[in-house]
Amino acid sequence: MSGTASTSGARRHVAAAGGLLWRNGERGLVELVAVWRPQVGNWSLPKGKLDPGEHPLTAACREVEEETGIPVIPQMWLCRPSYVLPNPAGDVLKWVDYWSMRTEKPEAGFTADEEIGERRWLTLSEARAALTRPRDQEVLKAFASLPAVTATVILAAPAEVEASWDGPEVTRPLSDRGRDQAVRLAALTSLYQPDRAYSATGRASVQTVEPVAHAVRCTLSGDSTFDAEAHGRNPLRTGVQVRELAGGGGAAIVCAEPEVVCDTVAILADEDGLEVPDVSTRAGEAWVLSLSGQRLIGLERL
Repeated sequence: MSGTASTSGARRHVAAAGGLLWRNGERGLVELVAVWRPQVGNWSLPKGKLDPGEHPLTAACREVEEETGIPVIPQMWLCRPSYVLPNPAGDVLKWVDYWSMRTEKPEAGFTADEEIGERRWLTLSEARAALTRPRDQEVLKAFASLPAVTATVILAAPAEVEASWDGPEVTRPLSDRGRDQAVRLAALTSLYQPDRAYSATGRASVQTVEPVAHAVRCTLSGDSTFDAEAHGRNPLRTGVQVRELAGGGGAAIVCAEPEVVCDTVAILADEDGLEVPDVSTRAGEAWVLSLSGQRLIGLERL
């Protein structure tokens, strides 16, 4: 997906991404960041176009930090408002993916420029009055309808393995492509700043999660709960383990064997009433599980 207007199909389109960055304010109320855009004369949520080839989540975090000066940690995908931009060469369909976000530095410095003239923390009621664009109201509604995200668990499948390996299966390493997949996965999952990392005992699982553990400087621990053999003996145990990880708050990343990932996503979604029509998971692919306490409230294929 790219932020450059596409000419494919009957209507061009532009992809963008942004965030609803929130904190618990001094008045005991949830507050969120809004930015003043002097060129259009309105308050809005921070957002911007994707760079060519950029992942929407990466763009969302980059744009929010660029426009507010505040480093962010994504939590949960909220919605994708879309709207039409009139253009003499043909109308352009624009959509914006929004995530809820938190920060550990809410008072980071801000410098006004021609694009963003002011940054302000607003309560939800203040934001509803100030952010007049329908797309911002859609994001506020999506955020307000959910309980607070207290934990993120990233559940990843091992990246592509070396096909020609003739040693024991548990020692089968990643292929060259698999190592590239692990690096890409680390670039995305490190945005969540996990403070704990776990893997199934197979070499491929360990190699898949090592780059992110290294990037965020957290300890990587092996856990046979995430092995296919252990999961087969007790399929519900993996879900219980994920909920226990969520109980600690913050963010954790787990690399489990492929069938374990699929089963666990399906079981947790079913237990907590979320619809997920397709739980198939490709090599090196991950799911972001957003939890409130130990209750699953959101699922996103990363």
